[in-house]
Amino acid sequence: MKLLDFIEATNASNQPEAKRATLVCYFEYKENQTSSFSMNDISTMLQHAGYCAPNKSRLNNALVKTQKAFLSDSKGNLTFRPAALQQLDREYAQLWNDCITVESSSELIDEVKFCGKEHSIDSLIKQINHSYNANCYDACAVLMRRVFEILIVFTYQKFGISSEIKDTHGNYHQLETLVNKIINNSTIDLGRIKKDFHLIRQVGNYSAHSLTYIAGKKDIDDINLKYRVMLDELFSKSGLV
Repeated sequence: MKLLDFIEATNASNQPEAKRATLVCYFEYKENQTSSFSMNDISTMLQHAGYCAPNKSRLNNALVKTQKAFLSDSKGNLTFRPAALQQLDREYAQLWNDCITVESSSELIDEVKFCGKEHSIDSLIKQINHSYNANCYDACAVLMRRVFEILIVFTYQKFGISSEIKDTHGNYHQLETLVNKIINNSTIDLGRIKKDFHLIRQVGNYSAHSLTYIAGKKDIDDINLKYRVMLDELFSKSGLV
């Protein structure tokens, strides 16, 4: 978890100084297993979190005697009181057990422009951005391929002609067939970006199916503009915008 996300989730900025200090110590404890804090440590952590340097003596008194969140040893270092730590765990430990939230911020695909139209697409775009930011370029490419495939299907559904891209068992065709069909479909009538659809497909295919290919940042960057234009085109054709 990122410190600023924790501060926002706990409303730390609107808490009294002693509570705020307790929260940043708890964050350090959860992230780095730090169990003992000097007042210099606490002052530094508060400043790193964007707060003013505290009056150390006054804050120490509030933490140990008033709030009773910490015990002080002979050297003046503070450790959490067991009961206080248990209470903090009850209130905030679940923030580290979040299995849903994907941290992303338009690293590759503009979330302001393309999110908020379809929940499943939102989730995949955030995973794409997160993967790209984490240098997981094969994962990023496969997810980009999946969004591309979904948007083609959504487009056929919007035009009421999805039967054209299904086999005799009612299953959708493979992506290569989907691309061949949509770029030649006069009803959908794609713009010039259709000439790059196979290139977009191939990058995801290599990451999904090649035994030796490992995607790099440049592979994703090289198709980024074409991918963005494709999103504009298929978001429009599928009725998402």
